[in-house]
Amino acid sequence: METPSRILITGCTGFVGSYLVEQCRQRYPRAALFGLAGRAPRLAQDMIQLLRADISRREEVQQVVAQARPDLVFHLAAQSSVALSWQDPLETLKVNTGGTVHLLEVLRSEQLTPRVVLVGSGEQYGMIRPEDNPIREECPFRPANPYAVSKAAQDLYGYQYFAAYGLPVIRARPFNHFGPRQSPTFVIASFAQQIARIEAGQAEPVLQVGNLEARRDFLPVEDTVDAYLALAERGQPGEAYNIGSGQARSIQSILDLLLTFTGVAVNVYIDPARVRSVDIPLLEADTSRLRAQTGWKPGVPFEAALQRTLEYWRTVVASEQVHC
Repeated sequence: METPSRILITGCTGFVGSYLVEQCRQRYPRAALFGLAGRAPRLAQDMIQLLRADISRREEVQQVVAQARPDLVFHLAAQSSVALSWQDPLETLKVNTGGTVHLLEVLRSEQLTPRVVLVGSGEQYGMIRPEDNPIREECPFRPANPYAVSKAAQDLYGYQYFAAYGLPVIRARPFNHFGPRQSPTFVIASFAQQIARIEAGQAEPVLQVGNLEARRDFLPVEDTVDAYLALAERGQPGEAYNIGSGQARSIQSILDLLLTFTGVAVNVYIDPARVRSVDIPLLEADTSRLRAQTGWKPGVPFEAALQRTLEYWRTVVASEQVHC
């Protein structure tokens, strides 16, 4: 890819989006950055030009694309919570799949052919057998929750627009990622927030957890963003790429490691409300295609990233105490 001059990032105010904005500004200092944001921004206005729009409304997406006229698009905008997808599967489909179709259709109507990094999820593989791990990109989709269904459909649309119209879509399939600023609806952020509150005396020394036996492939958010940039620059249009560490860890082992960073004693309580109705025992990414075709490799030590996440939540909790 030639150095981009106009970059559009949808979902730029979200967890991963905010890191991507920072990395794009650093990597492409002369590029014009445009962000499609569905809510109030938490980014410095001098980093990116924010354009408010609802991804599920085509006319609003049209206005953003017409103004940005990008030569590179990162499509991150999504309803990203599996738990919320069970509560409102139709809204999840509308945002994740419908929003993607709006974006791709608008690019066509504006006669633009930017490289598009379409961000899906490792969840879309769904009900795989243990022996299918590590999961290759050829593994069929058997989505087991509404969020995964929406991401599988998004992925298929991405390929269809490449095959039918030649739109250079690159499909990213990130597995679990984590780091500072992530919502506590996600497991590592939830653990870190609870520990920080217990340390501060804001909560009883009881840690609420879900299924600790599940094994997932976790990657620090900085490495995930670096993979998106590697795909934008060196990925093959029409291709799909897994993004992960290549190592599955049990949720129990992650919790145990987090607890070594604190001096407080906690009791662990399995909250039935936090246990998914369908929970796949093991998901581990095969990232050989990503590594071979782009030269990407993880660079952030897992333990250091975990420690930074806990430190972030300690800062958040301390700030909440000051403002009480």
